[in-house]
Amino acid sequence: MQKKDQVFLYIKDEIEKNFISWRKRNFRWSKSNWTRSYNQLRGEAEIDAKHQLDKELAEISSKASIEASAQLEERLKKLVEKREEYVNTIFTEVKNKLVEFENSSNYLEYLTSHVKAVSDEYQMTDCVLCVRKEDLKYADDLKKAYALPIEVEEGQQIQLGGFIIENKTTNVVVDESLDSNLEAQKDWFYKTSGLMIK
Repeated sequence: MQKKDQVFLYIKDEIEKNFISWRKRNFRWSKSNWTRSYNQLRGEAEIDAKHQLDKELAEISSKASIEASAQLEERLKKLVEKREEYVNTIFTEVKNKLVEFENSSNYLEYLTSHVKAVSDEYQMTDCVLCVRKEDLKYADDLKKAYALPIEVEEGQQIQLGGFIIENKTTNVVVDESLDSNLEAQKDWFYKTSGLMIK
């Protein structure tokens, strides 16, 4: 039996008990008064039962909403984890390709052409060109490519390759490291890959 029916039967029983008790005390009342009183009490009982039912339905609806929200949150969490797994796999593969590139004969040409392009565009003096430790062997080639006096030092923040040029006077920084370029590609990838979670 549903809770609604139990509430209604309880209220009906109470009304009938009270009415029978009242009827015994007032046996002279006419049938029309009895019917009017009974209908009034019955109407009040129905209103009370409806309020009780509405309250219980609201509680059920609230619980269902909370459960649905928790399920949605769990699904979104799993989607985010899966997306991160895919992105990490892709970018690990990209890092591996960059390592292959750094070990190729084309890497020095890449470095010198990019250093020359920065030199042509900015023409800054009093600069430091930072490269990873493994690329310090290219210092003379990089100085020639820059065409202006420049120091070449190890850049601790560079792990993958490329370079960073810092102007000591103006604090202008030109970051052409493969590390920062790869990070920038991650942002682009998230926006354009179709793996956005909405």
